[in-house]
Formats: sequence, structure tokens, C-alpha cells
Amino acid sequence: MAHDFESPPALDLLLTRLDELVPVLGPEGARRLGAVRAGLERALALRADGDVPGAAAAIRRAMDELAALAGGLDPAEGAVMRAAVQVFGAALARGEAGEMERTADLMRARSGARKVEKEGR
Repeated sequence: MAHDFESPPALDLLLTRLDELVPVLGPEGARRLGAVRAGLERALALRADGDVPGAAAAIRRAMDELAALAGGLDPAEGAVMRAAVQVFGAALARGEAGEMERTADLMRARSGARKVEKEGR
């Protein structure tokens, strides 16, 4: 049975801003970016249904694909992103919200994105 679940702000931000990468990635990258989006949306659905391990695995796969896309543009940046995905995935598996937030901040900083706080925070 489903229950209420508010997705993490970092994941919401990533989902809303994925399309900003299309001009950099080109048509083939845009198709692969669609797979990233689908994976993250699947993760949210799994988490809403109470499947936390399944959600974590889906997030990890989507982030691995995103790191691979970065690596196609800049191998050194791809290596940094893959390392960040490793740290994020391990923190996610352990439920360490602080480490996930720090890693998300690093990935955001490396991508040039900025954090947008929700109202009331």
C-alpha cells in the first residue's frame, strides 16, 4: 500500500533541471537523459510504495548514467562524478542524509547548478 512521501529537494531540483543539459549533450545525450529521468521517477514511485532498497538502486542506476554522460563530455569530470555517485550511493544505502546532502552539494557545484530552497525553510 502506498503512503505519503515527499521526495528530497535535491532530487526534485535535479528532475526539474535535467532538460538544461540537452543543449550541451546533443540529441543522443538527450535520449540518454530521458533514461535518467525515467530512472529517477521510477525511484520516487518505488519509494512511495515503500520499497526503499529498490528506490536506492534506481537512483544509483540513474546517477551512474548521468556520470557516464558527463564522462562523454569530459573524462576527468566524469571520473569526479562517478566517485561522487559512489559516495552518494553508499550514503543512501546507509540512510546518512547529511552525507547525501554534502555529496549532492558537490555534484551541484561541479555542474554549475545552484541550490534553490523551498519556501518556508
